[in-house]
Amino acid sequence: MMRMFLGLLFICLSFGVSAQDVKGVVLDEPVPVAKFSLVAQDGTPFTQEELKGHWTLLFLGFTNCPDVCPFTLANLEAVRTELSQLITPDNLPEVVFLAVDPDRDQDVLGDYVKHFGISFTGITGERTEIDRLVESIDGFYRLEKSDPEADAYDVTHSAAVTVINPDGEITAKISPPFHPVTTATHLFRHMRGLETLN
Repeated sequence: MMRMFLGLLFICLSFGVSAQDVKGVVLDEPVPVAKFSLVAQDGTPFTQEELKGHWTLLFLGFTNCPDVCPFTLANLEAVRTELSQLITPDNLPEVVFLAVDPDRDQDVLGDYVKHFGISFTGITGERTEIDRLVESIDGFYRLEKSDPEADAYDVTHSAAVTVINPDGEITAKISPPFHPVTTATHLFRHMRGLETLN
């Protein structure tokens, strides 16, 4: 139901045909992130309240991801570096990585996120709470476990980054490849209300 609701609100966007263009979706009206209760990499509680008071770039994945997650997190740090040329450090969006495979992610999450950005926050927790947040951002993931006891398995998941405003509301999603300069420019304009990424 939520997926269909958000789907109706989203407007597709695309800037030409260049590989460096920003692609994604934007909402007609911001939608609040649903209530959830997870834990940050340092063991402190992390709820929807932690998404308020600043812009946030929220991405979901898992620490054993071989390509999409490292690529995206590295690019988000590059985007923040480019944004730092346009706005003051205290206005830079925070990057939050939602780890959806807590059995393997929990113990290594702190080191994992710090590898990509010293200020990045990793969050995970109980499956029901992870699912609540994933549904709220209209994301998806699936543990590819043929054997419930297996230690080695893959996780299929969405690759878009959710843009959340200082009121804790979803305003847009952006999709790979996240070219740093172009993405930073459009995020800057989106944050300033100069354009809505469409």
